[in-house]
Amino acid sequence: MSGPVPTPRTNCQNCGAPLSGPYCSACGQHDVDYHRSFGHVLEDALEGVFHFDGKFLKSARYVFTRPGFLTSEFIAGRRTRYTNPVRFYFFASFLLFAVNLLTGSGPSASDSPDKQAPAAKAAADAVETVAAPKKEPAAPKPEETPAPAAGAAKKSWYSQPIIIDLDGKHDAKGRALADEFEHLLPAMLFFCVPVLALVLKLVYLGSRRLYVEHLIFALHTQAMAFLSFLMIWAGGWLGSLASEGVGSAVGAVLTLGMVYLIYRSLRSVYGQGRGRTAFKLVALFLVYGIVLIIGFLGLAAAAYALVARG
Repeated sequence: MSGPVPTPRTNCQNCGAPLSGPYCSACGQHDVDYHRSFGHVLEDALEGVFHFDGKFLKSARYVFTRPGFLTSEFIAGRRTRYTNPVRFYFFASFLLFAVNLLTGSGPSASDSPDKQAPAAKAAADAVETVAAPKKEPAAPKPEETPAPAAGAAKKSWYSQPIIIDLDGKHDAKGRALADEFEHLLPAMLFFCVPVLALVLKLVYLGSRRLYVEHLIFALHTQAMAFLSFLMIWAGGWLGSLASEGVGSAVGAVLTLGMVYLIYRSLRSVYGQGRGRTAFKLVALFLVYGIVLIIGFLGLAAAAYALVARG
């Protein structure tokens, strides 16, 4: 049974300013009445969640179907219909690293006995020594290379969006180093975005665009790269169901597609010709590639320092 209909408020509950709509023009608070049934409150909460998801999906569609469109719309002031660039970046980054965590963690079915836990392996050896009858020592045999386990899958470059692989010979410190590296990687990539914007400012020095405009483009482009990595991984995995060659070919084609999308984004936002845009794309890749190498080296040093201190 529904309760009485609440009387519309004329003043903001937060700052007391007069209301002219659902949001306060002074402090921005949404005028929501929570003195209602739990069903109504839950309905409002779900509406906000799905509204955000819907805007993200719409924005993600545009970065693939209309490269550069989101940046141009944001700079032109048409922003309400699309996800904020910073939120868009963080949500795309979250998806990439979440998928990497889900697909890259846990023991593989093809792990060799050398990768078993040391305590379990030692216990198994002890039981075998006690239970087995004593035999005369056999003549030594020449060393043979152990055959790979049946059904062991060969890891390829597309098997995970981000690959940091350690085999069973690495000790606990090496694995802790890889864990720290993966934990710090999202932060390092985020701090590289302002550097990418600076590189864009230098490459397009004569465009007279403000730094913040290059920053918006950098956020959209790197978010698009994160989503592209997910598509490359998914396409490579599906192709590998046919054969390793098909998976690698699909991954290579999707990677070239990502490069083409960046090229189209540059042409759309900065409005230069094909030749100049292609030349600046190569320059951008070279300079930003050096930036990423320096970032990865610094990240490795930071991870080593954290592991050594711990």
